[in-house]
Amino acid sequence: MTALTQGRNAPRIAGGSFNGPVAAATTCFEGGLACRDAAGNLVPGSTALGLTAVGVFMDRAVNAGAAAALTVDYDAGVFGFENSAGADAITKADIGELAWIVDDQTVAKRQAGTRSAAGQIVNVDAQWVWVAVGWTPPARAQAITFGALSNKAADAAVLRWVAPFAGTISKGFTVLNAALAGGDATLTLKIGATAVTDGVMTVTQASSAAGDVDTCVPSAAATFAAGDVLSVTGGGASTATSTSTVVLLVTPHA
Repeated sequence: MTALTQGRNAPRIAGGSFNGPVAAATTCFEGGLACRDAAGNLVPGSTALGLTAVGVFMDRAVNAGAAAALTVDYDAGVFGFENSAGADAITKADIGELAWIVDDQTVAKRQAGTRSAAGQIVNVDAQWVWVAVGWTPPARAQAITFGALSNKAADAAVLRWVAPFAGTISKGFTVLNAALAGGDATLTLKIGATAVTDGVMTVTQASSAAGDVDTCVPSAAATFAAGDVLSVTGGGASTATSTSTVVLLVTPHA
């Protein structure tokens, strides 16, 4: 689905009523997912980091002026949203996990390194993904620094971290501390013995330099339980005595 171009009758179960200021130059459609931006103003849900989902708009608000020039009512509760497709499709197996905001009427299974949390998935049926929005703050992503991993292929280096909570890896980052030589380096994410799907970061040797950043966005097999061992394994063909610092963006589960 696409973002709203007119109001919708949002299916709902229950909630509480609130009112808040609308962000500058912003239109909020009734029935659309309501979020607070970094300044605390209300905006429609969208694919963006740093949004806090608070409910669903009860009225239409067209703010053509400055932030907080007008206010709008919104309700917290359990609401039905459109599902995504493909790897982002939410199923009954995801009940209890977090749904992620695509737009003001659509949610997805994956954070994908670009989305804010909509709330906890309560149910999934043939028509809607039912999400509890605004009752409790959804867990925010946090960075886990693994440390420096050798890029030298012969070292076959591994870094490990024991998860003290359950969660999902949404993105991996690596920053090169010195140039490579002899070939590319690869850094592979695993949970236990299982490789994370699309969890390989490739550091290219050609024109490499300290400060180069590479990333990966897992598409599956990225959810871990408390006590699981998360690891990153070095590989590739680099012969350089250099290291990469590895950081994972993870979202704890409620």
